[in-house]
Amino acid sequence: MGFLLKILLFGVAVYGAYRTYRHWKGLFDRFTGNANPPQRRPAAPPPQTAQQAPPPTRKPAVIEDTVQCAGCGAYISTSAEKCGQCGRPRP
Repeated sequence: MGFLLKILLFGVAVYGAYRTYRHWKGLFDRFTGNANPPQRRPAAPPPQTAQQAPPPTRKPAVIEDTVQCAGCGAYISTSAEKCGQCGRPRP
């Protein structure tokens, strides 16, 4: 085997042994009550602005009745006078 491959395999073996040791040590500490959980930073408060505006309100959707054009099959509004695609008058 090549020298670099031996170094790489040795590194992988050392890393695996280290991770195994940390895993079992964590389980042992949790079992014996010596657990030292990682410290977490407190969440940063949101920035305060001088005047907070309320969130924008959404307009309700307008639903229109439609009819199918006899010429091209497109759906057009009942308030339209003619089809926008083929130009035929509304049935």
